[in-house]
Amino acid sequence: MDMILGSRHFNRHEGYASEIWDEKLLHDIIPDLPAFDLMHIYRLTNQVGILQHAKYSTPNYHHGYCLDDNARALLLVVMAHEKKPSVHLEQLISTYLAYLYYMQLGNGKFRNFLSFDHVFLDEEGTEDSFGRTIWGLGYLLKTSQQAQFHPLVQELFRPALRHINTLRSLRAVAYSLLGLMYYATSYPKDEEVQEIIEQMAHYMLDEYQKASSPNWPWYEKIVSYDNAILPLSILRAACTLQDNTLLDVGRQSAYFLDSLYFEREHLSVIGNESWFIQGSTRSRFGQQPIELPSTILLYKQLYEITGEEKYLDKMLTSFRWFFGANELGLSLYDPQSKGCCDGLDSHGINRNQGAESTISFWLSYLYSCYGFC
Repeated sequence: MDMILGSRHFNRHEGYASEIWDEKLLHDIIPDLPAFDLMHIYRLTNQVGILQHAKYSTPNYHHGYCLDDNARALLLVVMAHEKKPSVHLEQLISTYLAYLYYMQLGNGKFRNFLSFDHVFLDEEGTEDSFGRTIWGLGYLLKTSQQAQFHPLVQELFRPALRHINTLRSLRAVAYSLLGLMYYATSYPKDEEVQEIIEQMAHYMLDEYQKASSPNWPWYEKIVSYDNAILPLSILRAACTLQDNTLLDVGRQSAYFLDSLYFEREHLSVIGNESWFIQGSTRSRFGQQPIELPSTILLYKQLYEITGEEKYLDKMLTSFRWFFGANELGLSLYDPQSKGCCDGLDSHGINRNQGAESTISFWLSYLYSCYGFC
């Protein structure tokens, strides 16, 4: 069975192939689908970088900037430039890359937070922000369209490599793995990176074996935030390393997460009110857009591995979470601002439209509708 997914004709035997944008069919699947428009991303961005937060759709200067969001924004605009190159997107790439460069320490690590009046707010950033930075830099080094940025990206990337083996946050490891695997597609003879990929994939495997049980095939005793990134990175590492043990773990943990997320007809990710601790009740509210990009990529990865079309259906159903296919039946996407609201709470929608949420929406759009991965 052939399917039309966004701009590319998808055939299960050929993968994403010809550049066909069947807008009518996609609108039949997602009637509220907007045109691709980064207006709110531009609104949140100044000459320093992208601001963390917004008060409704207006940039909120009180919280300044962070490495997390600028690394995420870099990934988004590099992909957007691949879709449709423009001078404006090149300028955004330069701006976000400049922020990463400014925040790197002499030892190769990074600071995270910068106030609006340009005061450093930490001595060293979080492991997760480090991992997201490796992800963004690795993807940029994979692309040939932005080769003019590669020399600086290499200067950031190489000294950071020595710290990846020190990471203990599983999500930081997963983000880093994705970045390293993107990098390795362009630099397959880099033995140092190949070795780090194997070491970090097996670190995640060890953590899984410590925490999991027959009724809890998971990497920790809690299912918390950006959960799909864990099985996604393991499944991709399994394919890269041709490792069946990693493949089995990736599939088991992905199916476990799927059983939680699709207990009902719509997607219901774990909320941050109390997360889901083993032996307790899962939290349904405090659901946030950060969960969606990795969830969509996970279902796409499951389709590629299994060939089962139900995972393509779940990929698109997951994207429809933004448009009301969720716990409250409410849309988080704002067609006026082109931004995305910050969360789905028990009392309704969090109407603030910060960088993380809006970046997550547009990444999900590119993954679902244009075949980026």
